[in-house]
Amino acid sequence: MTEPRKFRYEFPPMEPHFVEAPSPKAVVAYIRRTYPHNFDDVLPTVVEIPRWPEFWKVLDERGRALPWAGGPD
Repeated sequence: MTEPRKFRYEFPPMEPHFVEAPSPKAVVAYIRRTYPHNFDDVLPTVVEIPRWPEFWKVLDERGRALPWAGGPD
């Protein structure tokens, strides 16, 4: 299995959402299911991002934030 990739999309406009998926095809399938009536508006906003934004926290099993490694996740 390949390493999960990170994606960002907006809907409504200027409201970012972040997802992690194994491929862009999986993101398209998710958006098609989640926004069936607005698919054509959401799809053009999808971009792959190299790492999570600074405000994004990765937690361990105890719910504690893991330190940021300083490079791409």
